[in-house]
Amino acid sequence: MKNIARMLIITLTIISFTSCYDRDVIDYKEFDHSLPKIENLSYTKQNNLVKLSWQIPANISDDFRRPLEVSIQVVENNIYREIVIVENEGTSRDITIDTSKKYRFVVKLLGYLTNEAKEEGKTDRVYSEGQVIHIE
Repeated sequence: MKNIARMLIITLTIISFTSCYDRDVIDYKEFDHSLPKIENLSYTKQNNLVKLSWQIPANISDDFRRPLEVSIQVVENNIYREIVIVENEGTSRDITIDTSKKYRFVVKLLGYLTNEAKEEGKTDRVYSEGQVIHIE
């Protein structure tokens, strides 16, 4: 009985050490590409038209293809509605709203890595951290 218990313990120990080996975790490298936040985000509102304005930061890595894009996530009454893309490094966008509702706009810089900077198995699309505007 002791021998059976000992063999069972040894077998379970061997299985526990060999079955949990995940080489991907050991080989994982950090993704070393990031974009800075857009700068000086502001808005003006006239009736049902909101004009968002911002500046593209100057310190963009050469690892990104130019021109960059700006992504605006439109959230209406805490419900995601759409994403508006501003191409060619545009610095403003007019958006029509319903004045009876609350809005939140999340504005991010969006860039694509150059062929030289791409890493196999990882996306070439990179977003900056978002800047948020609330309109009530």
